[in-house]
Amino acid sequence: QLLLNKSQRFEDFGIPRVYPAVSLLVAWIIVGACIIRGVKSSGKVAYFTAIFPYIVLLVLIIQSSLLDGAVEGIKYYVIPQWDLVAKFETWQAAASQVFFSLGLSFGSLMAYSASNKFKNNFFRQMCIVVSCDCFTGVFAGFAVFATIGYLAKELNEPVSKYADASGPGLAFITYPEAIAHMPASSFFSILFFLMLLALGLGSQFALTDVPITSILELFPRFKSNRQSAVIITCIISFLISLPFTCPGGIYLFELLNQYAANVSMIVVGFFEVYTIAYIYGFNRFMNDVKMMLGKRAAEYYLFVTWCIMAPIIMLVITFSNLLGAKRMSNSAGAGYEAYIYPDWSMVVGWCIFVACIIPIPLVFIVNYIREYFALGQRGIIRKIDSSIDNDLYYYNKYFEKPRYMEAFTQNNSPRYDWGPKKSANHYGLYAHLKSIRSNESMVLDALTKSRTNGYLNESFQEDYITDKSALQTPRERF
Repeated sequence: QLLLNKSQRFEDFGIPRVYPAVSLLVAWIIVGACIIRGVKSSGKVAYFTAIFPYIVLLVLIIQSSLLDGAVEGIKYYVIPQWDLVAKFETWQAAASQVFFSLGLSFGSLMAYSASNKFKNNFFRQMCIVVSCDCFTGVFAGFAVFATIGYLAKELNEPVSKYADASGPGLAFITYPEAIAHMPASSFFSILFFLMLLALGLGSQFALTDVPITSILELFPRFKSNRQSAVIITCIISFLISLPFTCPGGIYLFELLNQYAANVSMIVVGFFEVYTIAYIYGFNRFMNDVKMMLGKRAAEYYLFVTWCIMAPIIMLVITFSNLLGAKRMSNSAGAGYEAYIYPDWSMVVGWCIFVACIIPIPLVFIVNYIREYFALGQRGIIRKIDSSIDNDLYYYNKYFEKPRYMEAFTQNNSPRYDWGPKKSANHYGLYAHLKSIRSNESMVLDALTKSRTNGYLNESFQEDYITDKSALQTPRERF
């Protein structure tokens, strides 16, 4: 009750409260300390954050299933309500839950996958992660509904009154209230909140690694000083999350949860799938998979899901969210008093949605403009038949193409040096990278030695740079 002591209206937002603010600060200090060394530190903590919740869930299931009323709660959980299955809103909620539960479109999966070996069997890991996530959701449901059934029996209320509880209402009001009526309630309360702490830390490790990994990739000089990137990210994240500790912070949290986590993530997921399937190219992606796994794993399944089903489903859900937009509300059965959000909150919510989505078209437009002005007034020289001289690429046949069209093509194509980073993986489709990068390294080393003498002599240019344009990207050449 202390944690969720909120104002009566969104308008009465207030200022940060001391107890939640200090707790938030401690939480970010713990997160920063656990990820400051990357997977070396967070990987060890993950053993606790991943295993401990299952132990607690098992204990809670055993305890709650022995309580009076648990059977009614479990029946409510496992018996389908076909009238709800036929409603489109149910599938919308299910899609949002899948995105949130698996961390899709949040970037955490890609950030963690950067630590994998090149030939890592990601397909097998994908199946394991999805299966474990599905099992965990079903497994946790038994603990929740058995306890809710017991609470409903104790208070002589229908199970449906508490079944709609979710988010903070379930975690901090409904479920703790049910535990308070159980035997040895103090012990199980401690276990429950330790489980929440472990789950929260595990999720926060992954989410915080996303901006940190992005910073280290964009600014390689920070790779030798990861600690600074972690500290700066945690400080900024703490300041951004400070408004949630205000009396009206829970309203802002629900608003962000709806428009940033539920609605916008599905749109981001659509762009991710569309980019891989149609811009980068499904066939090119499957060839990359073959390089890593030795075969085009699950090719037909991925084709149907990525190229057909996933884009259509996400577009349908997105347009239904846009067309069916209405003011948010909290029902009394969700752990809160009944409350309808003000009209202006809907505007704020869609501004949050736009803020999450706008970087995608904005970056595309900026890169297109750069390509357009880099190509030249009369079109771009484009390679038709490339040959290798001294292991360097040069262009020997050319043709004219409208500037705006070539800029669009270049903006939607991988760079000429796109491919695996490590030279040991430069084979097959990316065999040319070995010669390109080895010669680039040779020239850059010689260039560095020459510049240390304060000049760049003509003999160096003749000996080492026989084709200066060979080491330039298409953007730099034109």
